[in-house]
Amino acid sequence: MPRADATSAAAVAELEHGLRDSRERSTAALLLGTALLRVGAAGVGVAVQFYLADLAHGRPHAFTIGLIGAAQALTEMVFAPILARFADRRGRKLFLVGGPVVGFLGVLLTALSTHPQQIFAARLLEGLSAAAFVPTALGAVAAASSQSIRFRARASGAFEAATLAGYAGGFAAGPFAYHYLGRGAFLVLACAYLAAGILCLRFVAHVPPLPVSPLSTVLRAVFGRGPIRSFLPAWIGAFALIGAYAANFAALLHRSPVVGQTLVRHVDTRLVALILVAWILLLVIGIVLWIPWIPRLGPTAQMRRAIPGAWLFSLSLLVADHLPLGALPYLLPLIALGTLWVAGFGPAAIAYMAECSETYAADRSALMSAYSVALSAGGAVGALLGGAAISLDHLDGLVVVGMLVTALTFLVLLGPVSGYERAMYRARRPAADPPG
Repeated sequence: MPRADATSAAAVAELEHGLRDSRERSTAALLLGTALLRVGAAGVGVAVQFYLADLAHGRPHAFTIGLIGAAQALTEMVFAPILARFADRRGRKLFLVGGPVVGFLGVLLTALSTHPQQIFAARLLEGLSAAAFVPTALGAVAAASSQSIRFRARASGAFEAATLAGYAGGFAAGPFAYHYLGRGAFLVLACAYLAAGILCLRFVAHVPPLPVSPLSTVLRAVFGRGPIRSFLPAWIGAFALIGAYAANFAALLHRSPVVGQTLVRHVDTRLVALILVAWILLLVIGIVLWIPWIPRLGPTAQMRRAIPGAWLFSLSLLVADHLPLGALPYLLPLIALGTLWVAGFGPAAIAYMAECSETYAADRSALMSAYSVALSAGGAVGALLGGAAISLDHLDGLVVVGMLVTALTFLVLLGPVSGYERAMYRARRPAADPPG
């Protein structure tokens, strides 16, 4: 992709100076707002699984669980590029505040729902919230870190950590709130969305409407031949793994026992919450450990090194599912190691996309909407594949699908990305942090 001309880049830099001048404060608010948004989304997602299981008297249809799990991701995928484009044109703060308010309303509708069709519609509205907020927040983080590759690496890792911390909070809050409050849990979780909007309103620096590029130019940058299009399939593959587990694993553990599969045993919702939180916290720790390596290895090399961790995690889980429960403590270290290992993929992917956004600085949110497209497309594909796999063979089916998706990502989809990354960093290095 061609670089932006110097005149337009200077004009955008002047308009974005408030973000760079307050980069610590604004970035911190964006990260905390992201975490709160994901607390709401993940908490509702898990609570909905339990609610559907109860509506079906303990035997929910796996495909229904997967379809409703995919609903929020579907609207995020479709509307993220559209709303991100308007965020660049109309001012990003409107979307950083308005997105969480829409999510708040969506969760209130979930609380009023009594049928799967109503829950599906309410989750679609939640997806609009993420579509408005997430790419806009990523665009703001990319702008705040535009003059420092090292700060960008830290901010990219912190964004992924905030996302996962939000998932951890949601995985804890959702089951516990549902256990004690039933449908009232949705009212509690709605407050997380509202808090995210208030935080961004108060602490994120204002950026005026930007002189955006023609829509055809932005579309060519994302979908034409180049670094973004070459990376999107791999990113969708990575998020499909997360989506398969996030949308189905809680309901799978909570369902009635399955003969021959040790880990499927109607686990208490509170224990499910602890399992999910522990898994997410391991991912956050892994991100922290991987962040210093992004500037040294480069994002693509780090992504390739991280993916085998998913295979170790999956194989260990598969073995544990076919041994007596007493063998689980001996396999937990391998499951944990696989989780720490694969955690390096996310922050490297965000750093790669942030670097791509330097090409058209006025369109950062629109370009970074590729994150939401990949996350939601991967989440939807993973939720549906995971639901279908569970219908066929419960936990074993879910694990096998996860292994196949990550093998495809590693062996095929990441191949074209390295050459584009080298070209971007050669063009970027003189204008950013000097060596040493």
